[in-house]
Amino acid sequence: MPLHRSPATPPTAPVSGRRRPPRPSLLLWRWRHLVVGLCLGAVLALALSVMRPAGPQTTRVLVLAHPVGAGAVLTASDVEWRDVPRAALPRGGLADEGVIGSRAAVALEEGTVLATTMTSSALAVGLSPTERLVQVPVGIGAEMAQAGSVVDVVAEDPSGSGEPVVVAAGARVVLAHTEGEESHWGSGSHITLVSLAVPATAASLVVGAATQGTLGIVLSP
Repeated sequence: MPLHRSPATPPTAPVSGRRRPPRPSLLLWRWRHLVVGLCLGAVLALALSVMRPAGPQTTRVLVLAHPVGAGAVLTASDVEWRDVPRAALPRGGLADEGVIGSRAAVALEEGTVLATTMTSSALAVGLSPTERLVQVPVGIGAEMAQAGSVVDVVAEDPSGSGEPVVVAAGARVVLAHTEGEESHWGSGSHITLVSLAVPATAASLVVGAATQGTLGIVLSP
């Protein structure tokens, strides 16, 4: 009896309009220029980040928001906090908000980093045991009252001779500022008040002479 053979299954015809997705390696080959460019860009960016020097280290400090004159009372609007490179800071004595209400010992420019030595809050700093700090009105020679100057303090002879006498030699100017008509030292005129470091033995003479009238100063050699 002959064996019955089933007809051979015809091969499956390819589906019209469908294409195999390209192999990954073929995709990379086609887009090789873009891939290489992206890799080179990443390497360049990394190299630049490594070579770029780090920014300077800064410290938040109190600085002047605008110029102030010598003797001016510092207010909250005169100062502000800024980040300043550490290399530009003074070695010590940085001021804080405690300087508000004190006077500027010297004329200060905008952006000046405030140090305690720049204000009247540190007037007594540096006084020796043989010195005393006095504040007196100065008329003649007041324009020479610059912080750090060494002067002789001159007053009228208390004996009534009318001749000027030196009541303190070698006094050191610590601070000077001018007050208007409201000054308790006088009225109707501007008075320059000068803070002086004087020898302790002359302190009472200087203050006593100031009660008799405005003093004068001359620069010491």
